[in-house]
Amino acid sequence: MATAARLPTVPPSAAAGDVSEVELSEAGSPDLGSRSSGSGSGGSGRSTAEYSGWVYHLGVNSIGHEYCHLRFLVIRAKFVAMYKRDPHDNPGLEPIRKGAVSHTLMVEELGRRRVNHGDVYVLRLYNRLNQTKKGEIACATPGEARKWIEAFEQAKQQADYDLMRGVNWNRLQNENEINLDGHRPRVRRYAQGLGKFVRIGKGAILTSGCSYIYLGPEMLLRQSSDLQGQEIVNTNFGGDTGDAFEAHEWRYVRTFNGIRIFEDISITNPKVGKVILLKSVGVVSANPDTVFEVVLDLDKHKRYEWDMLTADLELVERIDGYYDVVYGTYEPKYLNWWKSKKDFVFSRQWFRGQDGAYTILQTPAGHNKRPPKHGYERTKINPSTWEIRTLYTSGSSSPKCVVTLMLEIAPSFWGRWKRRHSNFDKSIPFALLSQVAGIREYFAANPALTSELPSTVVKSKASETLIIQSEHEDSELGDEFYDALTRGESFEDGDSDDDDDATTPKVVGGDPLLELLAVDWFKVNERFDSVALHPKSLVQSEAAKKLPFILVINLQVPAKPNYNLVMYYAAERPVNKDSLLGRFIDGTDAYRDARFKLIPSIVEGYWMVKRAVGTKACLLGKAVTCNYLRQDNFLEIDVDIGSSSVARSIIGLVLGYVTSIVVDLAILIEAKEEKELPEYILGTVRLNRVNPDSAVSI
Repeated sequence: MATAARLPTVPPSAAAGDVSEVELSEAGSPDLGSRSSGSGSGGSGRSTAEYSGWVYHLGVNSIGHEYCHLRFLVIRAKFVAMYKRDPHDNPGLEPIRKGAVSHTLMVEELGRRRVNHGDVYVLRLYNRLNQTKKGEIACATPGEARKWIEAFEQAKQQADYDLMRGVNWNRLQNENEINLDGHRPRVRRYAQGLGKFVRIGKGAILTSGCSYIYLGPEMLLRQSSDLQGQEIVNTNFGGDTGDAFEAHEWRYVRTFNGIRIFEDISITNPKVGKVILLKSVGVVSANPDTVFEVVLDLDKHKRYEWDMLTADLELVERIDGYYDVVYGTYEPKYLNWWKSKKDFVFSRQWFRGQDGAYTILQTPAGHNKRPPKHGYERTKINPSTWEIRTLYTSGSSSPKCVVTLMLEIAPSFWGRWKRRHSNFDKSIPFALLSQVAGIREYFAANPALTSELPSTVVKSKASETLIIQSEHEDSELGDEFYDALTRGESFEDGDSDDDDDATTPKVVGGDPLLELLAVDWFKVNERFDSVALHPKSLVQSEAAKKLPFILVINLQVPAKPNYNLVMYYAAERPVNKDSLLGRFIDGTDAYRDARFKLIPSIVEGYWMVKRAVGTKACLLGKAVTCNYLRQDNFLEIDVDIGSSSVARSIIGLVLGYVTSIVVDLAILIEAKEEKELPEYILGTVRLNRVNPDSAVSI
């Protein structure tokens, strides 16, 4: 008799009690150098936090079946090990997969995916120089996924550090790179030839404290481990304030049930004419990850607890991990003055910024799978956005976030409602704006949802030694407990004030250090790298060769055809080798990835595009793949926007309005130390209503 497909559950031991720090050691482990991190270091080794926790390992087995296995992942320095059980609770357990992280490893967020009746957040790992080394893991929340990205980023930095300081090349060559793809041989074949673990004194341990219990279709409940007294890890970039100022001018209109409602009195949409933008703002006692999942959840039984307007929602099509299409109906009991039932189709796009804030875009759509329904009047939803970001409050350990719902309405209706608030209370826009109040009260009435600790925490404790030993095949008990498909496949893997802002002075940037020489706009069939080496490139001209230094930024825009926006910046005098710019120019790829920032700001354009693009500084090397070419008197940075699902989704939205928007871009290098402050803008450019048809074919 076949068993029902299900998501695997975390073993009870992973959800009960404290987790202590351990050391991973093995004879012949490489020397990691020295840099203190966490609670200290034993000896002169480079002390590194250990990241560990439960993930879902996704893939296809040797007979073509997809699998989803619950696995315990450990990252220590640049080495990765995957287990069937928690090695901290099972001393001597041998990993089923292990290996080293290369400095060319890329981790891409693929977003939300339905796997065996549950939604997970998928990460794709691959080597940008060797596409056969790849694999996918998934997490239960986007916050967890972001922390694993940071863990792999730390491992990449360790690999780059070893390369820089001249670790024995033969040793590096002999280190097997971690490979999570494809069929895994049985455990008894694992005893040889894998990456070594290093024994390091007392470091910090990062563990996953979230467990999941399967209770049937469509039910995946989260329970927190007892991880009291542990410090929350901040893996976000930047604070709560934007790096560029937005052109909104908000005027307070009224308060309803503790929720403030505002009107934007400055917005003008050059594409569709004048529109009115409203927003409601409230503080919710929950972390952003949890609120984000509640807003996206289509389950009507949960939604009925906070949404008084929507009757039913049904997924029509999932485009990718960040984009889907939904069919819905309005609840007629609330707005009983309607003469007919109303239904609608809309699309949802969502993004998680590098600062941890979520943005959900909701726009009216059509779909051939959901034509107009008999007995219903097909209507269009109001274009809207949800924005969810952490609220940092001093002296409080309870999670809080600021939830903002922005809504577009027609000015004619708003004029009437503004004069007579009683009628506005019976409108669809008012019911939508009231959803923020519903969300707030939903969490207030469900304290179990607000009391969860983040699933990834840091804890310092006395070390216990964990020695890697060979695990015999006979000891693989309870395999069916971990595997997601069938029992017979167990051997097949598969509006707040930031506290920092109160003490850190804000410094306005001066004039750019580099001068903009020119901008190229062309289209190609395939991705075009190394533009500076093209014979007709500006860099190859005689005049350019006489310049001390040229920085080339090649933004590769995925579309049909592909577009390249190439910006050339020049220095008037030689660059100081010891300056931040000098170290960036001649640094390693990992150093550049951790420093290269871009600040976008849409000066004119549709408000929803503004919300999607934002005004935050983005570390491009952490968001998309950046390739660097350093030769002669220039450095070229090829920015592959198509390497990220999130970036592809945003750029797809922008291209739909590109002929009507004005956008400013600023590039700079991030300062990591106080002596590197203030940060200086390297160069700027304004793109004024770019026309794709004007791109030159090459």
